Amino acid sequence: MSRVGSWEWAQRTGGRLSRVDRAELLRQGVLARLSRLPAGLRRPLIGNGSDLSLPQPPDTALAREAEERVRGLSKPALYGHCLRTWAFAALFAERDRVDHDEELLYLSCVLHDLGLTEAHNGRDPSAACFAVEGARAAQTLLRDQQAPQQRARTVAEAISLHLNIDVPARYGPEAVLLSRGVTLDVVGRRLERLPEAAVSEVIAKWPRQGSRELLAADTKRQAEVRPQSRAALLHGLGFGKLISANPLDRR
Repeated sequence: MSRVGSWEWAQRTGGRLSRVDRAELLRQGVLARLSRLPAGLRRPLIGNGSDLSLPQPPDTALAREAEERVRGLSKPALYGHCLRTWAFAALFAERDRVDHDEELLYLSCVLHDLGLTEAHNGRDPSAACFAVEGARAAQTLLRDQQAPQQRARTVAEAISLHLNIDVPARYGPEAVLLSRGVTLDVVGRRLERLPEAAVSEVIAKWPRQGSRELLAADTKRQAEVRPQSRAALLHGLGFGKLISANPLDRR
């Protein structure tokens, strides 16, 4: 069984896809397309979630350090994307009653695109994927801040996995929730599962200006410079068109 995206896979391959890895991601893509039912046929998992409200970041030194680091390293559009990803992930957790570690989820989401920042992108010669490069950078940051090794690894693995089309539950709730948050913000996946008021509140706090253009350009650039990566595979499958068609940008 392919373990593409996992921390063990990232360390072993540096993010280079094998034929088996590509086949697994293509399988995920087919299943994702089949799951995109018309909105009227979708059923909410638990109630209608109408009482959801904007979450509050965890009040810990590590969470504050991560946010400050990302704000300092990222372009405003990328910073906004990272914070919206966390807010959407936390809303999914609340709506679906997912038991998770709030600090680990926040760290995973806020740090998930470190590999796209100038400070880290292309700095690790053994990394063939920006998600792997970012995962390693996040692990180093957390360990430098005295985070326990297992917690730093949990964050790193969630970040490495976030480029997968789907993340299995066996990798833990933080990785699954990060995947849901990031795919909602990038392509609008599962938008119908969150109440409009909560989504609007997230976008009002972290506006989307420039996000669509930045993410599309970064995906294309990563595909060009790292042709064996998941970003390249996604770009070849038309990921850029999905970014441009994100329904969040039509609200």
